[in-house]
Amino acid sequence: MSGEVWWERDARTEGGLVPGPGPTGVQPELVDATPETARARVRGRITAYTPDWTDPDRQDAGVALVRVFGAQLASVLTRVNRLPEKILAEHLATAGVRRRPAGAAAALLEFTVNPPDGASVLVPAGFQAAASGPAGQVIFETDDDLYATPARLTALAVQEAGKLELLPLGPAGPGHPFAPFGRDPEPGNGLWIALAGTAAPYPRLSLGFVVVADPPAPAASDGPAPRPEPPEPLLRWDVLDGTGFTPAEVARDGTDGLRASGTVELRVPRSWRPGNAPGLPGPPLRWLRLRLAHGSFAGPAPVLSGVRLNTASATATRTIRDEPLQPVQGPPGAGRRMTLSQVPILEGSVVIEVDDDPGGDVFGTTAAVTSRWRETPGLAGHGPADRVFTVDHETGEIAFGDGVHGAAVPPGFRNVRAVRYRVGGGSAGSVRAGAVGTVVTALPFVTGVTNPFPASGGTDPEPDADAMRRGVGELRARGRAVAPADYGLLATRTPGASVARAQGVPGLHPDHPGVPIPGVVGVLVVPPGDDSGEPPTPSAATLRAVADHLARAAAPTGVTVVAAPARYRRIGVEARVTLDPDQDRAVTLARAGDAITAYLDPLRGGENGAGWPFGGTLRHALLVRRLLAVEGVLAVSGLTLVVDGQRKRPCTDHALAPHTLVWPERPLLIPGRDRP
Repeated sequence: MSGEVWWERDARTEGGLVPGPGPTGVQPELVDATPETARARVRGRITAYTPDWTDPDRQDAGVALVRVFGAQLASVLTRVNRLPEKILAEHLATAGVRRRPAGAAAALLEFTVNPPDGASVLVPAGFQAAASGPAGQVIFETDDDLYATPARLTALAVQEAGKLELLPLGPAGPGHPFAPFGRDPEPGNGLWIALAGTAAPYPRLSLGFVVVADPPAPAASDGPAPRPEPPEPLLRWDVLDGTGFTPAEVARDGTDGLRASGTVELRVPRSWRPGNAPGLPGPPLRWLRLRLAHGSFAGPAPVLSGVRLNTASATATRTIRDEPLQPVQGPPGAGRRMTLSQVPILEGSVVIEVDDDPGGDVFGTTAAVTSRWRETPGLAGHGPADRVFTVDHETGEIAFGDGVHGAAVPPGFRNVRAVRYRVGGGSAGSVRAGAVGTVVTALPFVTGVTNPFPASGGTDPEPDADAMRRGVGELRARGRAVAPADYGLLATRTPGASVARAQGVPGLHPDHPGVPIPGVVGVLVVPPGDDSGEPPTPSAATLRAVADHLARAAAPTGVTVVAAPARYRRIGVEARVTLDPDQDRAVTLARAGDAITAYLDPLRGGENGAGWPFGGTLRHALLVRRLLAVEGVLAVSGLTLVVDGQRKRPCTDHALAPHTLVWPERPLLIPGRDRP
């Protein structure tokens, strides 16, 4: 047999490798899924099937039918091309690798109350307020109880070297950032806060602080011989009751001693008489004092940009309580499957109770015995006695064990109940300051609520492509950090930490740059981005959580894990481009700028959309290719890189320092003379 055979011809002319979500960044393309291809195949069969149709005209009904058929078949062929992706996703799901669900944004809510007797109003945890955003209404729910007072914050003063100095206070709070313990903190320095009102706040008073965050210091896990740390400074709260001071007990400190933004809740005395601060004029006020009583700050002293009254932390979620689960049909031989009514569900928020023996007491003469089951990422690693379940956070489906992998749920009707779970999350919750203004929970004497500062931390569900790339590495690591890549991968699964990317580097210790330290693994952490326009920087709490989690659950004995923020180089691109005169110049330039910014993005950039590689090289040819791929850009006559404000030689590559990322500035695109 000579010539081409059908399978040889098809294998060469169809298919190929295209960008895909797998760990290699590519996947096979099974068929050409364009409408033009489907129409061409139909036209190729006209001669054999309808030889009398010799001159098809565009106005012919048959031609219209072929065009409709091509348009409809293209979507079917597209689904065929997704078979490799679907197969990989199902294999990973069977192994317990699922994409991360949405994360909820956090906000600081400020309440306004107006009770007739001037007493504090209890705003219970779970109070709901709403913000209107582009995606619709976003519900925020308070995390803790709040006693809101009708008093007003009227003055702030800083005590330094025994002298009080008033701070300018406008309607929005302090006019500029200030150091609450002075320029040179020492014992005795402190912050004075004055309240004005007819009645004393009681029994608790909540104050919100916004801390100007410095770049966090690296956080090291406890190795074989942890380094001694200086003692923490001792901060003390007092109430000026008339002419003397009375201690105020700290009930809750969400700021960790003014190291991070949050709320401080104080227990204050019932009788709190107004008084005069020493050396300050004006009428008697109710003064609070936060004093540095002992010690000093090991790092930079706190700097505050905002102080608020009647604040409570809130998250962009809603809590659903006491909901019986509804059964759904599952695959034969699998464990029992049930579903919740509200989605999307926040990870780790589902609390389920199961009646252990729903049919044993026919007459209902004995008290029901229930047990609580816990959420787990997968059932494969559990035994028949483990009372666990998995949650599909997008669909609300709950899967229980089959008696081999996880305990089986006893048969019964409405014997499985969700005590509570939380729904919400997503980037839509990261609303601007002042967006929250609608009271959802009706409560007497609460007249208003707002968020004086932007909400942050809301993240969308993990894209399928990212989950597939991560899943293969997780199966290889199996929860243990052996290779350097395992540390970065497992850091993204740190409970309670906000980590989008991370990289493990053997021997890297930020306190000893350029010197590899045996027994140390440095983990460079990149949190999710926000709308601030600045490189994403992890908080000190995130770095500490990553270091502790990896050292406790993943790293071999004797290895010290040091978590540190990733370093960035600000990259600007200046290019001269020739534009298509038939297209809108402003739109074309905007698309070209977005293409360069997306390519250099530390979270979504790079060649495969997985984020710009640590220490990657900026190649002139690849940047030009990105610009030429934009519709309306005909030519690029010159391209220059600007690294941290320094212009490099035109048309040259630039190698970044090892383990650094890029942060793209807005490109400067200069249109040249349009081609005729």
